[in-house]
Amino acid sequence: MENNGRFHMKKLYLGYLQHVPKVEWKGLLCGDRRITLKDRLAKFGRIDDIDCIFYNGVESLEHILFDCRYTKRIWEDVLSWIKVRHDPLGWNEEITWMIKICNSRNSRGQIVKMAIEEIIHETWWDRNLVVHSIDNSNKNTSKRDIDNIVNSMWGYPKLRGTLAQILML
Repeated sequence: MENNGRFHMKKLYLGYLQHVPKVEWKGLLCGDRRITLKDRLAKFGRIDDIDCIFYNGVESLEHILFDCRYTKRIWEDVLSWIKVRHDPLGWNEEITWMIKICNSRNSRGQIVKMAIEEIIHETWWDRNLVVHSIDNSNKNTSKRDIDNIVNSMWGYPKLRGTLAQILML
């Protein structure tokens, strides 16, 4: 990793990355960023409290997105609203399901993808409001997520017909 007698961290890092297996869900949940949840901070000795800020459990990506009672209720309500029969399960099952749904090019798949993105975004937003002691009186609710999904979908003319069908039911 030396060039002209100098050490280059970037070359070392890029060399290391060649040996790291790629995962299918990279970018699906958090793009290229590392989400700093309590389990990760504790691993590096930064904090001792690893409890989920919503309900019992260790605050990890898996817990806060799929295992937490707080988010499970939201998943169930939003998926029911868009007429998708799916019970949120554990990490591996959800990742597999999301990859399958998000790769679908039909309007139903696009709507589910928007719903997934909205739920994850709003859950992360609310988590940060609580962690940083910011007023969270507008706490995440299924209704707020649904309103945001409708607003997002309306910007896509090809999805308006499907949205209209959902709204009429």
